[in-house]
Order: sequence, then C-alpha cells, then structure tokens
Amino acid sequence: MISLNDFFQKEFEKMQSLDGIKQQFISNNESAIKKIFGYIFSINYLKNKVETRRYFSSEFNMTFSLLLESIYALFTGQCRSALLLLRSAQEANYKFVLEREREFMLVKNSSISFEPLDYRFIETKKKFISDLQNCLDKTDFKEYYISVERNLTLYKRLSGIVHSGSKSLPVMSVEYFSKLHEETIVDSKEFFNLFCSVLNEIFLLNFFLIRESLSKWDYYAVYNLLRIIYGDKRSKTLIGIVKKS
Repeated sequence: MISLNDFFQKEFEKMQSLDGIKQQFISNNESAIKKIFGYIFSINYLKNKVETRRYFSSEFNMTFSLLLESIYALFTGQCRSALLLLRSAQEANYKFVLEREREFMLVKNSSISFEPLDYRFIETKKKFISDLQNCLDKTDFKEYYISVERNLTLYKRLSGIVHSGSKSLPVMSVEYFSKLHEETIVDSKEFFNLFCSVLNEIFLLNFFLIRESLSKWDYYAVYNLLRIIYGDKRSKTLIGIVKKS
C-alpha cells in the first residue's frame, strides 16, 4: 500500500506537469513550492477523508477554489495575482471556520446566541475569540487562539502588499513576470515566507476545527499527515493538543 508521503510526492510530480507551469520558477524555488503544495495537499486530504469531510460543508468550496486559483497563479509566475487570491481565500476560510464552530456549539447548546458577522476582519476576529471561549479552554487550545490572532496580522500584511503601487522592490527578477507582480514590494524570500505563513494559519484553523475527529484517529495517521508540512517536534505538539479534546 502506498504511503501518504509517497502519494504526496506523486501528486507534486503531477502538479509540475500541468499546462502553463513555469518550470524554471519551480526549479529555482523548489523547496518553497513543495512546502506550499504540501499545505494544499493536506487540506484537500482532510476535506475528502471519510472521517472528517462532514466538517467541510459546501461553503468551504469557495475557500478551496480560491486556494487552488492562488496556487496555480503562483506556479505560473503570476505572483501578485496569487497574493490577491490568497487573501480572498484567507477571508473566506476565516469566516467559514467561525460559522462552522458556531453551528457545532449550537448542536451542544441551543441557547447560545452569537453576534452577527460582517466583512470586517478585525471585528470577526473579536467575535471569533469570544465565541471560542464557549467551548475551548484558552490554555489547552492556546495554539488555536494564537492562530486566530495571527490570521489578522497576516491579513493586514497581505493587504498592504496587494494594495501597494511601489515598484522599488520587485518580488523576483524573472523575465516572465507580469506588471502586476513586478510592482509587489517584497523580495522573493519575504514573499515565500508570507505565502507559507498564510497557508499555515489557514491549515491550522481547519485542523483545530476538526479536533474531535482527529482525537479519535490513530496517532501515526495524524503524525504522517502533519509531517508533510511540519517537523517532528511541531507535529507532536499539534497532535498533543487535539488528542486532549
């Protein structure tokens, strides 16, 4: 039987053969590209897994579609467009996870009431933190609460970049980049760090959302999935959190 890591490697190879992929770009940034693909692979795995797909309602389709579009834009060299799509995916996911958490809370306690959501990220963050306190201890799930906060920090950073008109620091000096991403104000290292950081927080929100299911998984099944994107220590830390739920 093929291992999860081998399956990931095969899917990564398939991605590299897609039409329009900039092979030189992939080759020059393979480590970062592979990490980015790892987040998408892992999210897709969880949303289609029998044990966890019930958590991902049809409303998640928008988030995942935006993620796929963002990744494809990146792999075809459209870096600024990729950031715009990534920011939209982050917004959609943030709202999706909070709404699903509210739905699950209401199943357990129908008397709970929630403030209505709007499209202001800062206000949604405040409601997110407040709502989570109805069901999760801040100490036990400190990482979840931190991720909610970090999403806002990264969202602000993304917004600053995609709305910038500066041409002083192109994201990368590659000849096929369009005018959109030639205007991006960060260098290549910062660009990839930001991209991976946003994907990391998107993954973590969904990882903690499905905590009750993951708590019943075989330890090494969760470990092998997390090892695609994290090191040994980080993987064990995250498993320890959900296994307590």
